[in-house]
Amino acid sequence: MIDGTNLPYARTKISPEKSKIQINELLKKFGVRGIQWTWMDNIEILRFIHEFEMEGVKHNIAYEIRVPEIGIKKGSGYDRRLVRNDSQGYRVLWHVLKNRFVAIECGLKTFENEFLSDIIYKLPDGRPAKVGDIVFKQLSETKPIKLLES
Repeated sequence: MIDGTNLPYARTKISPEKSKIQINELLKKFGVRGIQWTWMDNIEILRFIHEFEMEGVKHNIAYEIRVPEIGIKKGSGYDRRLVRNDSQGYRVLWHVLKNRFVAIECGLKTFENEFLSDIIYKLPDGRPAKVGDIVFKQLSETKPIKLLES
C-alpha cells in the first residue's frame, strides 16, 4: 500500500461504491461490456471486455486493471499509522480512466492502443498474463536501442 496522504483525492467524500458506479457508466459509454469487479486478498481488480474490428473480423478483448492500494496517515505520534483509503483509490482510478477516454475521444489514441498494456493474454502454457507484463519482461532481457547517437 502506498502513502496517499499528500496525493490527490486523499480527502474525497465520494464513496468507493459511487466511484464504481461512475466507472461502470464511463466504461459503458465507450462500448465496454462484461464489466466484472473481483475482490481477492484485499486487492480489487476491474475486468472488462471491449470489441474491436480488424480487417473485417470482430474480436472481443479482455482487459484487467487493479484498483490502487492507497492509504492515508491517521493518528499522531507513536500511534500514527497508514490506514487503507478505498475512497481515494477508486477516485484515482475513475480520473485515470476518464483521462484515458479523453485521449481516445480526441483521436490521440485508439481504445486498443490506450489500454494495450492492460489486455489479458493467454500464454502458450495456458496461464493468463497482461500484455504489458509480457512486453516489459522481454524488454528487460534485451539490450536497449540507442535512439540518439552522439
